[in-house]
Amino acid sequence: MGTSGAYSGSGGKDGKAVRHTIGDYLDKFPTSDLTQGIDGNRPSLDPAALQRVINLIRPRSSGGTGGDGPGGGGGGGRASGGSRSSGGPQRSAAASARTAGRAAAAAYAYRTGDAATLQRLGLDYNELRALGDEFEVLRRIVDMACSAPDSTIEDHEQRLVAAEVGEWVLEQDRDGNPPTPEEIVRQTIATIIAETLLVESGDLVNSHEHADIAETDIRDAAEAMAAQASLSVDGATEDEISRAVETGLETIRGIVGVDV
Repeated sequence: MGTSGAYSGSGGKDGKAVRHTIGDYLDKFPTSDLTQGIDGNRPSLDPAALQRVINLIRPRSSGGTGGDGPGGGGGGGRASGGSRSSGGPQRSAAASARTAGRAAAAAYAYRTGDAATLQRLGLDYNELRALGDEFEVLRRIVDMACSAPDSTIEDHEQRLVAAEVGEWVLEQDRDGNPPTPEEIVRQTIATIIAETLLVESGDLVNSHEHADIAETDIRDAAEAMAAQASLSVDGATEDEISRAVETGLETIRGIVGVDV
């Protein structure tokens, strides 16, 4: 869990603001080595204070309008290497939505026995069923969804999101039924935001004695941000999920605005 490696976050004002907020939150944890009763002294993490993270996920129509976007800076993240010479990742809402949408659609199709959708995605339902191992099913789904090699920070983030979303769809249960397409989209948005926050916060979180609690709080904050998205989900195909995820991210960007 947490982050590791050599990347320490984007160099622009949005990345710095996010790290400052998380650092300030972490500094408020009690310094005692005793973890029993930590909930009573647990600092709060305001999702509104982290909302500038959306400016680190570029919209389709621009190379970074609405914020600095990922800029220069060296160091911590879950993977090493960046796609810019300055070292920062070029996250794209469209690319993140596309890979996550494929993974979510495949997981949903597997749960619902939709062999035709799986075949369209390059997977065989009967072959997956014969594996008898949900972890291996998930691995094949992620490999299908993430065609790019896991060589840059953004590639690695996309693979993490695809794995988390795929696993959530496979395991989530609503009275014996799979989650609805809208629930899948909202969870996907939350996961994209959470992974961006965790990678940007780098070893601030990973090296902290309460890293597990901090990661949970960051994920909860991401879910609160995702709850703001206005969604219109037509179905559970890869195109429908991807389109709804990208649109949802843009509605959050509109709420946050440029000068926050």
